[in-house]
Amino acid sequence: MSFSSVAKNEVCRVSLSKECCRIAELSALLHLTGSIQKTSHQFSLRADTESAAVARRGFSLIKDVFAVHAQIEMKQNHLKKNHIYSLVIHASGEVLEILHKTGLVTHKNIFRTENIKESIISKKCCKISFLRGAFLGGGSISNPEKMYHLEFVTGTEAFAEGLAKILNSFHLNAKTAQRKNHMITYLKEGDKISAFLSLVGAHAAVMEFENIRILKEMRNNVNRAVNCETANLSKTVNAAVRQTENIAYIQKHIGFEKLIPSLREIAELRINNPEASLDELKDQLSEPIGRSGVNHRLRKLNEIAENLKKEKGDL
Repeated sequence: MSFSSVAKNEVCRVSLSKECCRIAELSALLHLTGSIQKTSHQFSLRADTESAAVARRGFSLIKDVFAVHAQIEMKQNHLKKNHIYSLVIHASGEVLEILHKTGLVTHKNIFRTENIKESIISKKCCKISFLRGAFLGGGSISNPEKMYHLEFVTGTEAFAEGLAKILNSFHLNAKTAQRKNHMITYLKEGDKISAFLSLVGAHAAVMEFENIRILKEMRNNVNRAVNCETANLSKTVNAAVRQTENIAYIQKHIGFEKLIPSLREIAELRINNPEASLDELKDQLSEPIGRSGVNHRLRKLNEIAENLKKEKGDL
């Protein structure tokens, strides 16, 4: 089961004590999953979801708030090889009551999915419930081991912007974008996704998400340290090879006898100890100097070699 499905199953078990919160959650759920079918005789309301837990949650909300028992239908989705669960209510009077109370129709019975009714989300608890319903109806979270991404697939720009506004009232830094024929509202930061999951009541999912984040950060830190150490080692080896080659060039063309004593000593040490570190070289000198002193003498030898190469046209 995906991380997203596990989180939704947990959210579906959140208990709601206030009717206003039930209505807000149902409003978001129907905004993103609901559709109206009209015949010459009646309205019918249909809400489709790929999650059995979400279908049960919608059924319970409708029953608790409106004392209406929706029919639950199930059919095979051959394309995705899963099931589609549908909540269906056929009675026109019951459908209109649900739509009015959840803010999905105007006072003129015009079906609306583009705007979020302000009275539905007037309280903080209702905003949280609306976000919970939006997550259940159109939300998904990518596998956090691969990337941090939470998104809500919405129908219109107005709804996407309205949803982002609610999310940002909780400082979640939500953004919107268009993808093919849909608008999406999304979060990209790991700490914001974790905060959202905590907000809607998916506390076990938060713990799993944070454990994954910690492990990823540890792996990243180890990788950075290894890469840094490898880069430093490579740099040191390359410098030692260059120094050895330049000292050998000096020895071949002018001999160490032409060098001042301090440079002659370090040149002989380096040529005889090509793999030694600066610390190891300084410990073998007749007069103690620091690493910077050793490095300075080796740089002087490099300069002498480069000048010799220029004179002899070997560059």
